[in-house]
Amino acid sequence: MLKKTLAVRPGFKIVVTSCEGDLRLTGWERDEVSAKTDGDTLELALNGDKVTISCDDDLILNVPRAAPVQVDRAAGDVVVRTVTGGLSLDAISGDLALREVGAVAIGSLEGDLSLRGGNGPLSAGGISGDVSIRDVQGDVNLPMVESDLYVRGVTGNLNARTQSDAALYLEPGAGAAINVTAEDDILLHLPSHANAALALTADDAENIDVQIPAAMISGKNPCSVILGDGSAVINLKSEGDILVTSESSEWDEVTEFANFGEGWGIPGDLSEQINRRVQDAARRAQDAARRAQRQAEAATRRVDQKMRQQERRFAFNWGGRRGGFPAPPAQPVSDEERMAILRMLQEKKISAEDAEKLLAALEGGA
Repeated sequence: MLKKTLAVRPGFKIVVTSCEGDLRLTGWERDEVSAKTDGDTLELALNGDKVTISCDDDLILNVPRAAPVQVDRAAGDVVVRTVTGGLSLDAISGDLALREVGAVAIGSLEGDLSLRGGNGPLSAGGISGDVSIRDVQGDVNLPMVESDLYVRGVTGNLNARTQSDAALYLEPGAGAAINVTAEDDILLHLPSHANAALALTADDAENIDVQIPAAMISGKNPCSVILGDGSAVINLKSEGDILVTSESSEWDEVTEFANFGEGWGIPGDLSEQINRRVQDAARRAQDAARRAQRQAEAATRRVDQKMRQQERRFAFNWGGRRGGFPAPPAQPVSDEERMAILRMLQEKKISAEDAEKLLAALEGGA
């Protein structure tokens, strides 16, 4: 294992220029940077008021807790704990887990994001996986989440867009602005004493369900909901279902977003609708696979039939009669038959030479 240590003064910036494996970053009380790796290369250098680190494998890094940290690139998963001076994460190829951190800015993340305990704003460019956020003292801006979104305990403004489902457990303060758009379902839990003005928009008015007894509801789609003095503004847009509730159910204790809709105790039939859509999608995929299999089998049968026809025709031509019998007109080879021959070649049932002969025979040229 390679290990290097460098003493630094307060205010120095830590820059990880490249980590070719996983990165584990922890803040501590010492005024020094410690780096360890099992790889073959480890660079730790002081350049003015900046410390640069790079390695060719996994990296274990300890830095002063209050130092600002920048990670230019990490090829694996990243875990950060108790780094309060601010994080800038440009390109992360794996998952990202943050615990007890300050302000966070993420460029691109190809895996999942998990944040617990943030003292500062969170912003991200694009996130390819799930996002699970709890207890953030600041604004959250997530313009593109490609999978599920779970948010709980954000005290500032929230702006988010997800291509999947969103579950929000919020207690917005006066003047807070919440804007969430989802291509699937949205679940929002608010306390019964919340003060908020909600605008809810779905593909169909029947997909909107508000289960807060004191709510003043008007309109259908968009649906306007006033709670208390309406001092927080909440805008939700969904291509699926929207459920707003104050009921304390099992689902409000969820800390991760896996298995959306299962075992949450969700009121109404929202979970059933989600499960039904999943089952319908699986059934369509199975039907498509069966159709493709039937088409391949039919193409193979047609190939076999044409092979037998060609064998009979060749046998007649070789039978000693001068000129032989006239050959039947050649039929064009279909795309399915060509794919069947290529599949037989790929599965090594026939050789490349046999495939060429077979195609030529089917086209009447052999």
